[in-house]
Amino acid sequence: MHVLWPFVGLAISFVALPFFVAGCVQALFTRSARLLRLTALVVLLVWVDIRLLVGCWRLWLASPRGESPTWLEDNERLLVASLDEALALGRRWVGFEVVLDEPMWFGRDDAPLIAFARHAGPADSLAIAWLLARTAGRLPRIVLAEALRWDPGLDTILSRLHSYFVPATSDPGADRANGVAVLADSLQPHDVLLLFPEGENWSPTRRRRLIARLRSRGDAARARRAEELRNVLPPRTRGVVTALTARPDADVMIVAHAGFGRLTSPRDIYRALPFRDRPFRVRTCTYAAEQIPDDPDGIARWIDECWTEVDAWVSAHEES
Repeated sequence: MHVLWPFVGLAISFVALPFFVAGCVQALFTRSARLLRLTALVVLLVWVDIRLLVGCWRLWLASPRGESPTWLEDNERLLVASLDEALALGRRWVGFEVVLDEPMWFGRDDAPLIAFARHAGPADSLAIAWLLARTAGRLPRIVLAEALRWDPGLDTILSRLHSYFVPATSDPGADRANGVAVLADSLQPHDVLLLFPEGENWSPTRRRRLIARLRSRGDAARARRAEELRNVLPPRTRGVVTALTARPDADVMIVAHAGFGRLTSPRDIYRALPFRDRPFRVRTCTYAAEQIPDDPDGIARWIDECWTEVDAWVSAHEES
């Protein structure tokens, strides 16, 4: 698939031509120019990913065994440049703008950082990774779904940078937790580990399914907890506990964002284009390591409390 990806990009570009022409015609009659904007953005992002993959190949040709003394730095620069380009295209074509609600604190310079982020809306993981890389100067190691391995560019670069792809399995057992523990344990002082404790993008449908599933299991307390949260899913505490137990010396950032969480279907996203007066608004709260409980039950209660605060903040700032 990786070798064929440039040819797939050519095929996508060819298939997109009629939509691009139709979008140009539509733009003559409506200022939103939704079809033109979306078609151009999709095609251009595909080619950003292809350039990312080609850049990975170039680095491999220069150092086939990855033994270059600047191997990690070169790959980090390549990923950050691709993120810059993707966010610039989003800003230009659809008005996707990342805005900070208040200044960010990234913890101590000599300690790793673990970031737990809300997961909702289009491109949230991309925007948060870019924000951490550009604002914090820390390229995140990310715990993300194995399905993203279908993206050749992301699969190659994130594998090199030691991110962890969560296995696609219904068993939440040792494999997932062990991968998070190994990744957390390997963090260096200037690294940041990015996790999405909800495990999946929030949507009304997923929220209803989760509540029904918890009720069917007889977990009434957790079901009530899920019902209380209107804009987020209850965090899956196992990964949080695993990461913080592996690195009790890490500072912790809680990342909330609002503006795009209600866009949960392709139709919602299309109708919202362009994103005028709808910034991707981000709020962070960072805790020093000594402020975090050191026992599993305490950590679970703490992350639940943090997610209650995230839910309240999103309620006050989310677009409909």
